[in-house]
Amino acid sequence: MTRHSVCHLLLFLTLVPLAGLGESVLGADSLPEVRVSNIRRIEHNGEHNAFTDLCHYRGRIWLAFRSCPDGHGVHPTSSITVLSSDDGREWTPAFRFSVPKRDVRDPHFLVFRDRLFVYTGAWYCGDSSPTSYDMNQHLGFAAWTADGENWRGPEMLEGTYGHYVWRAAAFGDKAYLCGRRKKLFAETATRTERDPLVESALLESDDGIVWRKRGLFQKTFGDETAFLFEPDGSILAVARSGGGRNAQICRAKPPYSEFQRVDLDRYIGGPLVTKWGGRTVVGGRRTFGGQARCSLYWLLDDQLHEFAELPSGGDTSYPGFLETGSNRALVSWYSSHEKDAAGKTITAVYLADLMIAAPVGDD
Repeated sequence: MTRHSVCHLLLFLTLVPLAGLGESVLGADSLPEVRVSNIRRIEHNGEHNAFTDLCHYRGRIWLAFRSCPDGHGVHPTSSITVLSSDDGREWTPAFRFSVPKRDVRDPHFLVFRDRLFVYTGAWYCGDSSPTSYDMNQHLGFAAWTADGENWRGPEMLEGTYGHYVWRAAAFGDKAYLCGRRKKLFAETATRTERDPLVESALLESDDGIVWRKRGLFQKTFGDETAFLFEPDGSILAVARSGGGRNAQICRAKPPYSEFQRVDLDRYIGGPLVTKWGGRTVVGGRRTFGGQARCSLYWLLDDQLHEFAELPSGGDTSYPGFLETGSNRALVSWYSSHEKDAAGKTITAVYLADLMIAAPVGDD
């Protein structure tokens, strides 16, 4: 794989302390600085490279994204690429897959039952790029490995027809997926991707392949939902809302049949929610003054506090995040803020290192 340095990007970005963070998370004297460094372009192969995720598995770091020679839209020429690395700097191709007659996109990792799964939602295309879309023809697929070397799949996910599968998480002996779908699988004449008819469903599985409904993150304007499990088994989710509405915090306790929802103060595209050093991190696309950026936030008391704006613009977001220590992390994202030598806009995958600096007042 050809690796590129990002010469004109800011090589080391120091961000101001987050004075808005409360004592309940950080302590009175522990307002951290977050530094973003070693920004590098990982993939630019002339295709549209997008929708990233990161994870740890069997002592290695794994990165997944979608590539398509025909661009961002729905095309049967798309594929999912999986790379692996010992250190987050040198990357080796591990697996690449596509699904005939379908557009694969938004790959997400899940480590479950000692296997590494890569899930993807898939629009039906036929043999060419479609001119109309039917959400009810969505179908989820997975590829997986039990040793990091030998891969199986992609295999159809039972119970996901009519669902656009997205992020995954596990708790105990169960795996869980977000699946976007039309309420009652309504037949409509329009694409109906982001309107009141769309639900964001929580799907549950015993084996990572066969799925069933457990609950609903969102009952209306459902969209991409990132979620995690707290130690007591409760769910914390950050859900994009259809139609450009503000994102939502969604919470539920077992058995996850009822969710409480709180509106955030902004729209978040391609959301991420994860933990870093005991704090909650949210990421995704924000739009300010008509400009799109990929940003990272602390979440405290249902309020977002931005701590990093990553080099980004245009078609951007869908970050992956990996805690590599109590004060260190790795973030991936995609963006179209750069141009190639011919002046053509490229859409590429990027990585950066994050570090929480010593708390204010520490020697």
